[in-house]
Amino acid sequence: MPKEGHISLEDLHVDFGYSATPSSLFLYTKEENRFRERVRGFIREKIAPLAEEAENGGSIEPIREAIRRMGRDGINRAYYPKEVGGEGYGVVHRTIRGEELTAISYAVAMVAGTSVDLFGMPVARHGTPEQKKKYLPPIMRGDKIGAICITEPGAGSDAVGGMRMAARREGKDYVLSGEKRFITNGSIADYMVLYALTDPKAPHGKGISAFIVETEDLTGFKVLKDFELMGRRGVVNSWLAFEDCHIPAANLLGGENRGIEVMLDGLDGERIGGTSGYVGCSRSAYEIALKYAAERMQFGKPLRSFEGVSFKLAEMYSRLEAMRLLMLRAARMVDAGLPASKEAAAAKFFAADNGWWIVDEALQILGGIGYTKEYPLERYMRDFRVGRIAAGSSEILRFLVQRELYKEIGYK
Repeated sequence: MPKEGHISLEDLHVDFGYSATPSSLFLYTKEENRFRERVRGFIREKIAPLAEEAENGGSIEPIREAIRRMGRDGINRAYYPKEVGGEGYGVVHRTIRGEELTAISYAVAMVAGTSVDLFGMPVARHGTPEQKKKYLPPIMRGDKIGAICITEPGAGSDAVGGMRMAARREGKDYVLSGEKRFITNGSIADYMVLYALTDPKAPHGKGISAFIVETEDLTGFKVLKDFELMGRRGVVNSWLAFEDCHIPAANLLGGENRGIEVMLDGLDGERIGGTSGYVGCSRSAYEIALKYAAERMQFGKPLRSFEGVSFKLAEMYSRLEAMRLLMLRAARMVDAGLPASKEAAAAKFFAADNGWWIVDEALQILGGIGYTKEYPLERYMRDFRVGRIAAGSSEILRFLVQRELYKEIGYK
């Protein structure tokens, strides 16, 4: 067993290397497996020490350095179109990065994913040439941090119908007024993609527009609060106020009253990307439990020899692989240009619910030592729990899946 008191990542993980097992060779292409090995090696060597520093100190600075390192290595630009300086990879590669990064640090994955994916991809897909040239290079390099502003104090799951943030046109500017809450990277973001009502009288969702907001020296912009989170230490999550903030009309993203198109265009990718985090985090928990059960002796036998433990491990493995398969199907559908709202939603709630079960059972296998900070399982539990809430709660996603199912057979 690893010596208690100082347990390294190398001690903890079995390191199956999903890119090296026969089952994963069947699921992923050779190129995708090479990408995984590249990303995994870089993350473990260059990002893991910063992740531990962020967890122990609760500071954003190590995470910002991690994003800069990923920028220098080219990981941040991997999923951007080649015409804007990216490598042109798709959602499958995004899930590989998400899994490997979250297996080491949910905090780094969350900050990086919000900046690079949730801010950057809408600009890459819907921005003007001028917007892409100005905002994407510093995001890809990791020099700037991005955020996405949708949720409001009165609108969480009903983010579209309950939106109150307003944007009115005044000459060459739009003027923003309202509040946004639970905004990842909110108080540290250099740039934001923000959604606001430009036509309050329009039908549901039709009067929303998206804007690129630069926070530096923005008059009327206030950080009301940075929330102290249960997990994902180092992540900044904010409550923001915009009081008559003037932004140039040139920062309108995707056209006036077309914000819902911008939002929905990236929603499936966001949910699939989130799913990769659940796979990565629960995979790490499972690997720790598997190794611990082989080495921990009780009643003169290793834990794995007891049916109560070994059956848990078999169930954990099966659920983990089912999570992966649902995620990969949805990702390949998006990369193929197929509609995948139902598949992405199903993958996310299934992975969020079952990944939480895996993390919980892993801690149960370790027993009392799992409840201490000698092992990172207590951190995984804190980090994982919000996955059943954020980017669409498990309840809302189940509703979306059944709605799509009924549409497919002719019911409205």
